[in-house]
Amino acid sequence: MSIKIITDSASDIGKDLAKDFSIDIMPIAIMKDDKTYLDGVDISGKEIYDDMRNGAVYKTGAITPHEYEVKFEEVLNKYDKAIYVSLSTGMSSTFNNAVLAKNSLGIGDDRLLLVDSRGASMGQGMMAINLAKLAKGGMSFEELEAYADNFVKNTRYVFFVDSLEYLQRGGRVSKLKATIGNLINMKVILDVHADGVIYTKDKVRGTNRAIAKTVDIFEEEVGHELYDDRIMVCHADCIDLATKVKDALVEKYPDKTIELNPFAVSIGAHTGPGTVHICAVRKFN
Repeated sequence: MSIKIITDSASDIGKDLAKDFSIDIMPIAIMKDDKTYLDGVDISGKEIYDDMRNGAVYKTGAITPHEYEVKFEEVLNKYDKAIYVSLSTGMSSTFNNAVLAKNSLGIGDDRLLLVDSRGASMGQGMMAINLAKLAKGGMSFEELEAYADNFVKNTRYVFFVDSLEYLQRGGRVSKLKATIGNLINMKVILDVHADGVIYTKDKVRGTNRAIAKTVDIFEEEVGHELYDDRIMVCHADCIDLATKVKDALVEKYPDKTIELNPFAVSIGAHTGPGTVHICAVRKFN
């Protein structure tokens, strides 16, 4: 039985990894003024973040139901079954559009599984990669569905935004709050709840406090029993800041593998360069 894994570009799976595990990546639309780009196809995260530093405002657009229809038909003409791992419904309408496409085509649950990751970046990416590994290893479609459900329930994210300026540009905080916040060097710490929605967790002054508080919150929420003993530190074009977060994590998790990775542009286009998030999956059976 052949099973194809599909995800979208919010998963942060690079072209090489996608090729290694035979994962299809559907690009999310990135818009600036009257121009539309495809994430990872004709625009890179580096280009976007540099442009944002110079005052540009970017928006993102969900993959359309028609695009999903084309992809699902293409894949299921070649494979027995498929699994699509989506960016969180709490952050985008991608998953709902995939559901519309599946229903429109009349594809049954026995052939196409749609998974709401309730997250993004490498939480979503790790799930897609692991599903691809397990499918190649012979795990059944039903077992993969149960695995995906457990993975979603046990994935945790905590992150902080280095500047409120980018949230203000996108209309997520008022100009007054952003101005005052930046003047006093305020950092906003956020996390992703079980519903896949981003919430404000705390606010602190200064980068060092933000790093320490973010790591503390991560430890409280995730603990030390981690799936694959792995922690991902993802960043929006701020490798030096991400390295400081990694160093702080090493002190608390000296026996874990801690990796740095670029942050999903579909989220970073709203939070801006300087965003760092920590992601891990709690151990499950």
